[in-house]
Amino acid sequence: MKIQFLCPHCKHELEFDDLSQEESPCPLCGETIRLRITERMRQNNMVDRCACCDCNTVYVQKDFNRTIGVSIFMAGALLFLLCAWKNRLVEGTLVWAAFVVADALLFKFLPDVTICYKCYAQYRQVTPNPDNQPFELGLAEKYDPLDKRANAENPAAEWKGH
Repeated sequence: MKIQFLCPHCKHELEFDDLSQEESPCPLCGETIRLRITERMRQNNMVDRCACCDCNTVYVQKDFNRTIGVSIFMAGALLFLLCAWKNRLVEGTLVWAAFVVADALLFKFLPDVTICYKCYAQYRQVTPNPDNQPFELGLAEKYDPLDKRANAENPAAEWKGH
């Protein structure tokens, strides 16, 4: 299991993969970072709660850069529109179909990443936990409200992960 998170003291991005330790110093600021590694994490390599902030609500998504995904979609849409403008609808449909097939293959073969709603810690190379569900906007709003007047505490609200 690899855990990627922000140092709670200096906000430096860190990666942790030694589950035998409960704490480790931040390589940048030197402050001790305490992780709450559960027995389920150690024995089953399964995320049941966040080791960084102890939040029991995490979600699962495909481990793919959203910016690249939107760029690929836009490239397919532009190529289709270019073909349609040149009155080549058959070729445009084939281009669009090729992008759909590529997207389906990416979805099938890319690994999952588990992410904490509260601190956005990312867990890679884990055994799937059937209790962890896909992203749900209502739960995300609970931990990072769009209306900042709700005074919800979110130490990593400015960092949404990579």
